[in-house]
Order: sequence, then C-alpha cells, then structure tokens
Amino acid sequence: MDDEPMTQRILQLCLNKEFTTVVKPDGVAGMSYLEEGHFVDLIIADLWMPHLNGKEFLKVLRASNLFGDIPVIILSGTEESNERIQCLELGADDFMTKPFNPLEVIAKVKAILRRVHREHI
Repeated sequence: MDDEPMTQRILQLCLNKEFTTVVKPDGVAGMSYLEEGHFVDLIIADLWMPHLNGKEFLKVLRASNLFGDIPVIILSGTEESNERIQCLELGADDFMTKPFNPLEVIAKVKAILRRVHREHI
C-alpha cells in the first residue's frame, strides 16, 4: 500500500517477477481488502499513507486476531531513527527508506517469508 503511483509501479514491477501483488492506495483500502476475506503473505505499506498512515495501520493490523501475524515492511521517505524505532515497536518486521533498491526489497521479502514459513512448520 502506497499512495505514490510511481512507488506502487516500481514495487509491482520488481515484485511481480516472483510474487503475485495487489496494490491498494491507502491503509483503509488495505484493511478493507483483508476484511473481505483475501489472504496475503506479506504487506508493504508506506509510512505516510492518507486516511490510515503506516503506524495507525500497524496498530489496527496487530490488534486483529485474523491479521495480526501478517508480516509488514514499512516504506518511508524519512530516515529518522525515531520513526523507524516506532514502526518496529508497533510490530513492523522491517523498515526501508525511499528511494529503495528493488533487489533489496525482493531480498527482504524472501527473508521474511522464509522465516515465517519455518515458524509454521
């Protein structure tokens, strides 16, 4: 979930080579998608989304019995340590700053999914 069309497009292009992706414009649309019964393996969310920003989204997601275990990577245009720490404390699995290297995003997604898969064996 990211409100910037260029970021959405870059993420989709790099991730679609190995994963099925669904893009939502903000945290409210993302939560609605989940509540409609769609299952996702991982969420990449922007810190500064409209309607429900990344930190608010993390709070809602982590409070859910149904979706609380879905891994989340937060993207942000800021490198402020305080923002990174807050997101990680709220339950983000990783935090990346924009602009990002698409290969690093893919590597982080794979690493998180490997870890999650091992935990469920």
